[in-house]
Amino acid sequence: MVKFSFKVPGETMEVFFNKERSIPKLFKDRIKKDLGQETIVNPHKMKFSFNFTFDNENNIDSVSSSAVELSESKLKLVSGNESGEMISITKNTSTVNSVHILAIGEVLDGANYYINAVGTNNWQQITLDTLTDVTEPGTKLRLRIEINNTSTRIDAIVILHK
Repeated sequence: MVKFSFKVPGETMEVFFNKERSIPKLFKDRIKKDLGQETIVNPHKMKFSFNFTFDNENNIDSVSSSAVELSESKLKLVSGNESGEMISITKNTSTVNSVHILAIGEVLDGANYYINAVGTNNWQQITLDTLTDVTEPGTKLRLRIEINNTSTRIDAIVILHK
């Protein structure tokens, strides 16, 4: 509660402000605090990144993607599907020789992760949190995520590369 007092000769006015503290608000604040404490580090000294927060579809190629949706800023399967895939837009960058993919979410092993750096359909499977040399280095970086578990929820993912 916050109290402001305004005093004018012969008059006094007091105003009280009280911030609402509902149960859903407390949970939301706690989750936001917990997520804010998670840090993503760059142990391999990668120079560039391609970031996905799933707040919107800006980095998603919706024509190429299928049976996935964004719900509450998370990537997940569309209800009733057993699998689906998200394919990113192409990011033009300096030559990609190695990548390190980091993700935050739930049941992350319920998905397979692939990258492509040359603009073709030759996808290279990548293991999360592992430095990987790109088999076909290039400048047209794309990400493909195949989700095959209905419990998988991806909050954010980043491709660190050099």
